[in-house]
Amino acid sequence: MYNMRNNRPWGSGSYGARYQFQELPYGYEGTQASGLISRVMMLLAFAFVFAFVGAIVGIAIGLNPGASLLLMIVGILVLLGLQLMIQKPGINLFLLYLFTFIEGLAISPILSYYAAFNGLILGQAFLITAITTFGLAIYAWTTKRDFTRIRDYLFAGLILLIVAGIVSIFFQSTLFVAVICIVGIAIFSGYVLFYIQQARRMADTLPNAIGLTVGLFMAILNLFLYILQLLAILQGGGGRGRR
Repeated sequence: MYNMRNNRPWGSGSYGARYQFQELPYGYEGTQASGLISRVMMLLAFAFVFAFVGAIVGIAIGLNPGASLLLMIVGILVLLGLQLMIQKPGINLFLLYLFTFIEGLAISPILSYYAAFNGLILGQAFLITAITTFGLAIYAWTTKRDFTRIRDYLFAGLILLIVAGIVSIFFQSTLFVAVICIVGIAIFSGYVLFYIQQARRMADTLPNAIGLTVGLFMAILNLFLYILQLLAILQGGGGRGRR
């Protein structure tokens, strides 16, 4: 059976970790946090609107899984362009929304498959993801615990997740796939905590907001896809797709 996701993280990883954020001087941490996070939330809302439009277009034209791989490569190239042009007003926003639109196109075959399996499962996964993300964001913003130092651990977990996804191609086990999904949910929940707390230390600039938006977008997208696959397994779908 063809596995729609191969149980590996979607997209090109945590782009925000590669962008060199402009930090505030020591002692000024948090002074611009509310302005920056407000800007990030606005950009993130538009990012998911463009991703939704991309997904609808992809479903309407019937994109196949092979096209998803090509679109992922295109998405990586757009991200590289964004990294180079992130200081250019106008161009940076265009590349940000182009990237999220492409990601929406790329996941459309996955959404089509799960919609055919159980039309309600997409809504369930969306609701769980929204509640989880909101809860994590509130916790990260209000807690005194420091999550900004877990990036290296999250990256190591991401590598292990990729390796496990490759192994799952050859080792067909629903239980193993379910464990990968649970680990993936934990890792990308950690990325949400990390990026929200990053905002406390960053200057309120558009490049910083875009860098954080991309990181959060990819974390939430992967969180949604792992929750979706886990729900499919729990409901008897096995997380598997077409031949």
